[in-house]
Amino acid sequence: MFRGLSALALAAAMAPFVFFGLLIATALGFATLSFGPLILAFIGWMTLGRWYRRAQRDAEREPIIEARVVREPPPQYPAEAYAPPAHFDLLLSAKHDIGRIRGAAGSIGDAAIARQFLALAAEADTIHARLMAEPVKLGLARRYFASYLPRSADLAEGYHRFTRDDAKGDTRRAKLLDVLYRLEVALKQQETALSAPEMSRIDADIRILSDDLKGFNPDFTQAPEPILNRVDEIVRNAKKKG
Repeated sequence: MFRGLSALALAAAMAPFVFFGLLIATALGFATLSFGPLILAFIGWMTLGRWYRRAQRDAEREPIIEARVVREPPPQYPAEAYAPPAHFDLLLSAKHDIGRIRGAAGSIGDAAIARQFLALAAEADTIHARLMAEPVKLGLARRYFASYLPRSADLAEGYHRFTRDDAKGDTRRAKLLDVLYRLEVALKQQETALSAPEMSRIDADIRILSDDLKGFNPDFTQAPEPILNRVDEIVRNAKKKG
């Protein structure tokens, strides 16, 4: 009958039998007890019953909490919430190419060539860090990161082919040094362009125009006149500086 009960449940079940047993024994004269033991037995019965009911409520609440926390399916997020930004792939590839250049430069025995490759990687890494902080300027360096940088990494990894012992070895080495130097100069110019205040102003104007165009007809000829005037002004200024 009492198999499988916990100690608290067993005590709560036995408490009324103990109380009424003492009460009946006292009434029939089998035992001489004062009201003290009877009152203590009654208080023990009530206390054990209260503890048992509280333990039952807690035991029933735990599976509900577990079901809410663990078993409920995760919320359904839209697929676009996980889509990386548009510039993510290009910046990731650029970081990989910079690592390729540095890794290959470490195995190049020609100190001048290795130094030039490392300088190129350092300049590219500086621009990469700048674009990570200001991805809106990625368009200014897209050509370099998408074309020149991966081909520079290919040159670094394939440098051992330039060291073939033939008549053109010195010519190829001189040509490679010249190309690496020009690439480094181009990178420095690229970094300067990213810091140019005029470029920052153009970026700010483009963002303002883009915000103004939100909600309007996609046909740009139907845009409000102030926007068209601002676009014409930007184009005229760009032509004068060109």
